[in-house]
Amino acid sequence: MARKNKNRATGENTVIGTGTVVGGSIVSDAMVIRIDGKVNGSVDTKGDLIIGPEGEVNGDVTAFSLILAGKVIGNANVNHRIEIEAGGKLIGDIETELLAMDETAMYQGKVTMRGLAEEVAATEPEAAPVVNNEPAEEDNSSEESVEEEKTEDGEEAKDNE
Repeated sequence: MARKNKNRATGENTVIGTGTVVGGSIVSDAMVIRIDGKVNGSVDTKGDLIIGPEGEVNGDVTAFSLILAGKVIGNANVNHRIEIEAGGKLIGDIETELLAMDETAMYQGKVTMRGLAEEVAATEPEAAPVVNNEPAEEDNSSEESVEEEKTEDGEEAKDNE
């Protein structure tokens, strides 16, 4: 089921072709940005970001959706869905709503699934209240009480066995 992006601009598509190197960040309202070259900087779009098999981004990416067949070294903050295709590589943390990976894709980092934390918090049982926060008092009833017998002059009596 496709999810509509209400924040998308109706701008033209942007293509960074093979052999092109961009030094710096890209900010765009394009419907789709396709990278088949190399970007040394972050990519920020309200639309979809496609990184082809020869494409590479050395920086953070922000998009509505991401299809990755190339390489990203940086964090990915994607509103809807990240798909890492066969041969795709992502080294960095991911924050998204949906994540799909081919079995040959490579990924290293931490994943945060949007909406999941709220869903888990709503289903976890509440912790039992703490009744007594003080340590229990020591019970000395099991200790033997030893009394020493004393003679009239106050000295201890000795057993002469």
